[in-house]
Amino acid sequence: MFDKLKSLFVVEDETAPKKKQQKAAPKKPGKTTKQPAGKKPQPSTPTPKPAPRPSSAQAGGEVTEKFTTTLLKAIEANNIEGFDYIEYKQAIQSMSEMAMDEATRYKSAYAMAKTMGASSEHLIKAAKFYVSVLGKEEEKFMATLQRQVQQRVGQRHEQVKALEQAIGQKNQQIEQLKKEIEDHKKLLDKTNGEVAGVQDKLNLTKNNFEASYVHIRKQLEDDIQKMTTYLSE
Repeated sequence: MFDKLKSLFVVEDETAPKKKQQKAAPKKPGKTTKQPAGKKPQPSTPTPKPAPRPSSAQAGGEVTEKFTTTLLKAIEANNIEGFDYIEYKQAIQSMSEMAMDEATRYKSAYAMAKTMGASSEHLIKAAKFYVSVLGKEEEKFMATLQRQVQQRVGQRHEQVKALEQAIGQKNQQIEQLKKEIEDHKKLLDKTNGEVAGVQDKLNLTKNNFEASYVHIRKQLEDDIQKMTTYLSE
């Protein structure tokens, strides 16, 4: 049953093979296929179209095997007994290879559906029921997603706030350290100036002492010399 549902709603990815076919060597000119006289050319087999998707909800997204399987299994689990929309859609798809337009396929499949006791109201009601089944799956998914957001994203938001606070505190500490460094620099300049002043005073004191010392010593040495000269017997 699931494989049938998948064939109804899922279009297999034909992109890759098509690209390879496009890259194949072109046919040689002059070799064209002729149709027998009086016979109309058969149209190419149309590819079954997937169910229309809401454009607003699909922005930036893509159909995935995982979620498609989940949604189709939900429809399978809630399949209505008897001939309903699912069987009607299968009948439409079975006519996809026939040379008829979409409206004719829908009407022809409906003619067969009526022989099975189905009415248009029943088919539409069944299709709407499956839409509601998908809606419930969406609600379940969004609830699960919200929990994931709270658990995983919410925790990271708290981490972001904590980091922002830590950064703010560190910035305050940096500013305080900058202020202290500036104060220390001013004190350093002042101290260096004081050191230079004290050093100058000490040098002056030393020089004064040396001058006084030399002055007095010179007098003593002069007197010693004079006494030696004058007082010798």
